[in-house]
Amino acid sequence: MRAAVHQLSRCRICSGQRLQCFLRFPQMPLTEDFIPPARLGAEFRHDLEVTICQDCLTAQTQLDVDTRGYYADYQYSVGGSPFAGHFMRLLARNLLARYFAGQKGSRVLEIGSGDGEQLVAFRELGCEVLGYEPSLALRRVAAEKGIRCIAGLFGADSLNRLPEPFKQADVIVLSYTFDHLPRPRELLAAARSILNPERGLLVVEVHDLQRILERGEYCLFEHEHTIYLTAATAAALAAREGMTIIDFELVPEADRRANSLLFVATPNGSRFAQEHPAAAVAVPAEYGDLAFYSRQAEGIHRAIASLDAFVERVSAAGKSLAGYGAGGRGVMTLAAMQGARALRYLADKKPKGVGLVAPKSGVPVVGLSALSESPVDEILVFSFGYLKEIQSELAAFGYQPRQFHSLLDVLAGKASL
Repeated sequence: MRAAVHQLSRCRICSGQRLQCFLRFPQMPLTEDFIPPARLGAEFRHDLEVTICQDCLTAQTQLDVDTRGYYADYQYSVGGSPFAGHFMRLLARNLLARYFAGQKGSRVLEIGSGDGEQLVAFRELGCEVLGYEPSLALRRVAAEKGIRCIAGLFGADSLNRLPEPFKQADVIVLSYTFDHLPRPRELLAAARSILNPERGLLVVEVHDLQRILERGEYCLFEHEHTIYLTAATAAALAAREGMTIIDFELVPEADRRANSLLFVATPNGSRFAQEHPAAAVAVPAEYGDLAFYSRQAEGIHRAIASLDAFVERVSAAGKSLAGYGAGGRGVMTLAAMQGARALRYLADKKPKGVGLVAPKSGVPVVGLSALSESPVDEILVFSFGYLKEIQSELAAFGYQPRQFHSLLDVLAGKASL
């Protein structure tokens, strides 16, 4: 797709101008921009730079990509995953039990509601629910589940489109949506204005910068992601907009997805802010050292080299290799590699279409039947948070656990054939 871009010069959070680029990937695509092979090279590509603000220490991109048309056709969903379904129901159950025990009919608004599965979990527990979602395809799936969604990207003018009952919400949920917003403080201000001032909660799940850097999980740096938070920068950001984070442990880590920073915030002065102290923040002191980020960039480039070396070892052993998971992790991992074309294909449970390839790498994207019709010797699992689930499902095709390799193990140089 063609997309307009706008280069920023100020921090997205504090408006400071002391921005330091510490990581750069040349000519990276959009994660969902799958294309016919004939269009390879004509898709959107732009250098991706990750910067750190020297004033507020928020990691971010400084390029705004116009994704309005892109998200209107967005189709990525984890709705068919038992693990993801368990997480969503646990989130709803724990939130209501911990903060709304004995209350019925809480109003829950989800921004970036996708296929509606998270709202189904809240509805099953007696909540009134409403979604806000730009993707037509995902809104149709949600509608089949009886979930009402407003069409569009959420912005400052979105408050006027809310039906009267949701002009004051008890809960606002953003799951892997908040870090896509070009102006995150604008969203926080809007959320605070419509949250119930006495018992309103904002529930946010984003990718955790601390885990990204510890794992070398560079594939989560995308044009679609505008900010990368730690618990400390999340708490500071909430405070800038008159909110306090009271919970980082709503769902146990073992039940969360592969890279998850999950927090619950409430307006200052609310009953919850009075009853619950601000959540403790534990982030290593080095995250306040600017030189630390340059060292992390060196580690990420070593991780990419480890990945290319693994692919070379597979080829040298005369074995065939496929990837699993055509989400952002798979697309961006392949786009930064030198040897991506050594993968026979990229398999996914819900490919966006037939006869498409991943942007930049050109690796064919196929359905799961390809793993049976055109079997491979080894499978590199990009969506490693679902590894056990994937191994169980593909056992029906005759694949053994030893044939699967977690992206994390490969990036760390721990994978063996």
